[in-house]
Amino acid sequence: MLERCRAVWGRTDRIAARPALHHVTDAVYRPGSAWNLADADGALLDGTAGTDASPEATAEAVPHLHLGALAAHYGHFLVGTLGRLWPLLDWSGPPPRLFCHATEDPVALPFLAPILGRFGLTPGDVVRFDRPTRIPHLVLPAPSLKEQEYTHAVHADLVRAIGAPFWEGVVVDGEPRPAYLSKTRLASGISRLRNEAALEAALARRGVDIVYPETLSLPALVRLFSERRVVMGTTGSAFHTAPFAAPGRRILGLNWARHLNANFPLLDGLNDSQGRYYHPVGSESGPDAGFHFGWVVPDPEGVADELVDRALNFDTLDARDAARAAIRRRRPLGARIARWFGGS
Repeated sequence: MLERCRAVWGRTDRIAARPALHHVTDAVYRPGSAWNLADADGALLDGTAGTDASPEATAEAVPHLHLGALAAHYGHFLVGTLGRLWPLLDWSGPPPRLFCHATEDPVALPFLAPILGRFGLTPGDVVRFDRPTRIPHLVLPAPSLKEQEYTHAVHADLVRAIGAPFWEGVVVDGEPRPAYLSKTRLASGISRLRNEAALEAALARRGVDIVYPETLSLPALVRLFSERRVVMGTTGSAFHTAPFAAPGRRILGLNWARHLNANFPLLDGLNDSQGRYYHPVGSESGPDAGFHFGWVVPDPEGVADELVDRALNFDTLDARDAARAAIRRRRPLGARIARWFGGS
């Protein structure tokens, strides 16, 4: 019923060198839906070309670390905005202002305070400008992670520095009961398993603890990933927490398609997490109100059985999955097509 996801959508490049870092004098930021950031000569640094309005204000004469567009969604922040924070690892001199383009108040983002707190900063250090503004000292980092493309080695240093204090004192892998990260209480998001409540109930009957990640703080979620021997769920933003946790996390993910978004193996590689992702054969997907799409697994009880079995035998999964894949390859083409469409 569960087939290992082998194809990856996107790239998973690893880059040893640090990203580029530039210091710009008298940069100019112009807000708006088509915002842009340019140097003193007008060369575009970020955003989109289109406006050349003169500065109406001047920022404080302290370093302003450029974060780009501030992603308010937790998962998008982790694969986007976070990659601009790596200069904080060895920052010297006066603390920077964190300059961003944002439509939402940074203080309202619950995950931001614990992340910035690791560097002695708060969401109050994040600044936005509502008019064309000259920035005397702009620090412009290239990102240490680009989703579905690459990570720099320093990004692993970044998530380790942020996350390590959160799981300090935890007995790593000390809780053998698997935890399932459920989305059933979310009203909106990227994807939704329409019959997840049935899967959740089936897993609970089999001794799996059900967790709603949006109810936990970032430090608490990092501790959960660290103390549980296995964490499972449908692929989504909650799994992006694993790089902050203890190395070598065991993750069982249910994926709506046979191909896997490259962000998952890209992030798993940051701390050697063992992500094993599966597609339930016969799943169907389509539009879903409040989400980009919804999908359905054909047999929640059967999927629960297979997830629990894989959690118990996690360390043998690579060999088992390879053997099953070899058997499937030997089947006649007609039988394989029937299986893709939900046959036995």
